[in-house]
Amino acid sequence: MKIILLANHVYAIPTISFLASKQLLQAVVMPDIVHEHNLQVENAAKFNNIPYNRFAKEDLKASFKEWLIQQAPDLVIAYTFSYKIPKDLFSIPVHGFYNVHYSLLPAYMGPFPVFWQIKNGEKNGGISIHQMDENFDTGPVFMQQEVVILPGETQGLYSAKLSAFSVNLIQEFISKIEIKQPLALTSIQSYYSRPEPNDFTIYWNENTADEIENLTNACNAEIRGAITTFRGQMIRVLEVAKATVNGAAASSPGTIVYSDTANGIYVACKNNEYLKLNILQTVEGIFSGNKFASMGIQAGEFFN
Repeated sequence: MKIILLANHVYAIPTISFLASKQLLQAVVMPDIVHEHNLQVENAAKFNNIPYNRFAKEDLKASFKEWLIQQAPDLVIAYTFSYKIPKDLFSIPVHGFYNVHYSLLPAYMGPFPVFWQIKNGEKNGGISIHQMDENFDTGPVFMQQEVVILPGETQGLYSAKLSAFSVNLIQEFISKIEIKQPLALTSIQSYYSRPEPNDFTIYWNENTADEIENLTNACNAEIRGAITTFRGQMIRVLEVAKATVNGAAASSPGTIVYSDTANGIYVACKNNEYLKLNILQTVEGIFSGNKFASMGIQAGEFFN
């Protein structure tokens, strides 16, 4: 079988390695816009001696189509590919086009499913392999695997886990490609768009400690941290943990109730709960809460 992989992110690299090791991978295709993630995809293709190519969105109907016809693949798998494929290309591969999506479709359709699942406090997510059609994430689903979201797991860690688990799912899918049957889906359909700044901002007066922790985990690593402000400067919060603070006076949410270099920084939240700020990023760099406290942070100051 000859497979072409459409990829745009490091999460596709385990699949590249697997398909190459089985001599199934014919070529890797990436978008023309170069960034740190697809550069690593390019390096993975080079390392595995797999041909690779880049196409612009406007080239999909012409030069990419011509190239695909010349390649005559048996199967095309899209894995983190950001361009919508013209529907008249779907019949070119013998077995069509399929996409790997990080949710149990039809739940969490959209471009950032792991961010939204972790932000919303889901306990389980998963992987779906579905046939592609003229819309994103809407074709019939042929393979799914549920994957638990562990407490404290970040977007980056959970996505890396899905990246590893997807290899076996793709292997099983390929083995059943001749006798595949769509699954009867049980999840409720939902769609989430690309997160906007208000989606990854901490609202201390509105969000509970659990919601802030979920948001912080969801923002690590793609969004590079949940955002708040301190002394008029934007701060990105990368890791927090719920904490107990004995003897602290009732304080407004966002107020620093404890700060020193030995124990770090503790912040009041709604409902008389507290968070310890473990890792933060400022323009000066990335710091532990303990090191951040050494910058003269005082109890009674507050995050906006």
